Amino acid sequence: MSAVVAEMAAEVGHDLYRPGKKKAAQFLLGLPDNEYLAICYPAFKHDKRLPSVAMVDTTQTAANLQYHYETKVQGRAQLAALTFPALESRVSIDDYDAGVALAFKRMNKLKTALRKSGMGDFVYVQLEAPFQPETESFYLHFHIFLTFDLGDVHRRRALAFIKENSPWLQSKAGVHLKRIAHQDVARSIRYGTKPSTTAYEIATSKNKKVFEAYLAVSKGRRLTRTEGSLKETMQELKAQGRRAKFSQCENTGRFSVCLAEKVGRGEPGAIEQVDRKGSRGQDTQKPKTGDNANNIYCGCGRPVASPDGRLVAFGYVQDFCEKSFEPGYGKGVQGSLFEVNRIARLAWEVNTGKPFDLKEFLSPIADDIMRLFRDADVQSYTVIASPNVLKTLRQIQKEREQRSRCQKRVQRGRFGQKGFARTLRRWASRMSGVLDWFKNSMNRISGETSRPSSGTFTN
Repeated sequence: MSAVVAEMAAEVGHDLYRPGKKKAAQFLLGLPDNEYLAICYPAFKHDKRLPSVAMVDTTQTAANLQYHYETKVQGRAQLAALTFPALESRVSIDDYDAGVALAFKRMNKLKTALRKSGMGDFVYVQLEAPFQPETESFYLHFHIFLTFDLGDVHRRRALAFIKENSPWLQSKAGVHLKRIAHQDVARSIRYGTKPSTTAYEIATSKNKKVFEAYLAVSKGRRLTRTEGSLKETMQELKAQGRRAKFSQCENTGRFSVCLAEKVGRGEPGAIEQVDRKGSRGQDTQKPKTGDNANNIYCGCGRPVASPDGRLVAFGYVQDFCEKSFEPGYGKGVQGSLFEVNRIARLAWEVNTGKPFDLKEFLSPIADDIMRLFRDADVQSYTVIASPNVLKTLRQIQKEREQRSRCQKRVQRGRFGQKGFARTLRRWASRMSGVLDWFKNSMNRISGETSRPSSGTFTN
């Protein structure tokens, strides 16, 4: 997505790439040891309109919310998700800036009224503005996490209050307030804090005029807010010199939230992790390979759905240099790309209940990957793969092409037989009169005539 946005930005005169020739790469996780498949692209500037860049901040936000829920909300109050339209109707790019300002003004008024009523407290607010190419308009709406007392009666009271204090909404159909069950908290937080894809949606529509205007009006504008008790939790962590972060289980691949002590950018050494119970553990410093500290592994993004419904994840590498990249580097080093890839592979085996199979693993995404190799729409990135991975992808493609040819051959055979029979029936119906005339002519020549039988009455 980010590559598409950066390409369109370059076409309209905006540079979203970092100066120099540095590149970044996204590695598909879950492959066998020493195998790799990655997309390489020029390194981007820190611009939150680029989805892959914004993912760093949204992942941190999700960790903050998860930690706040587990330490301050769980068992004491109810976490809920609120969604509602920010304006009366969709807005054009000319009204986007004023629309965003009005949306947050209304949200702040609603937030204050709800807190004073004692019915609920906003903790996180995110404004989204999906783009509709047909109308060249944006739908501004809020995703909000809030807390209120336990029990559905408090949800109903809060929902009624919110509807009463949203006079700009003539129809209340777009207002939804849902309590989040404990087992759904992590998934709901990931959805409610996902990166904005508005720039990508405009870029894929090829509307350069709207895209250029959007870059101008959205520059430097914050569409998220940390509120209420979550803000207090973040201030406490800041005073302690700590931050919330996700940690991945080596055995299951599942994520849990923990605390890590902040280390200054200029301080080398290990990062000390502290969980909520106070136990401590050491993370080895992130590995660096090659000259000039190339190929720095920065972590993995959230799992995303593949075409067959399974989840896939990608590891991010900064300052990527293909010449100095060693797939086996970091073996046995906690937090390295090698070890995270191993954990993802184990998670695949746990989820499928079968030993890892490279062909089965790549099969759902093989067509998309081979399409990237053949005819990429975005020319700023390249796709690299280890020989065995590329061989497996070509084998999958070859088998699918053979299967497709066989199916077409069978279909042609079936349709050909049906067509021939249909032609014979049509020819016979058209020639029936000629055949009758020919039969009567032959009877006259042979001396036979067609006479009525003895049982037929004639005048």
